[in-house]
Amino acid sequence: MEINLKNNLPLDILFLIRIKANEFKTEGVHDIDASDIKEYLYKIKWKNEETLAMCDVIDDIMSLRFSEVFDYLKVKVINLNDFSELIAK
Repeated sequence: MEINLKNNLPLDILFLIRIKANEFKTEGVHDIDASDIKEYLYKIKWKNEETLAMCDVIDDIMSLRFSEVFDYLKVKVINLNDFSELIAK
C-alpha cells in the first residue's frame, strides 16, 4: 500500500508517531512530541518524496532515534535565533 505524503497521514500512522513520542518520553526525552517527529519526517526524511510504501513509512518512524529529531530541532532553533537578531537590528 502506498501512502500519499501530500495528503493527511492515515490515523494508524499518526498513532505510530504518538507511540514513538511516548517511547522517547520513557527514555527520558520529554521535550520531543509527536508534532516535532511529524515535522522532522516531512521536512527532512520525506522532503523529496510524494508517496512511500506503508512499510517504508512505518520503518522510518520506528527506526527513528531521538538524536535525529533533536539535531533537527537544534538547527531550527539556531536558525530562528539568527533570524530574530537580524530583525531586531
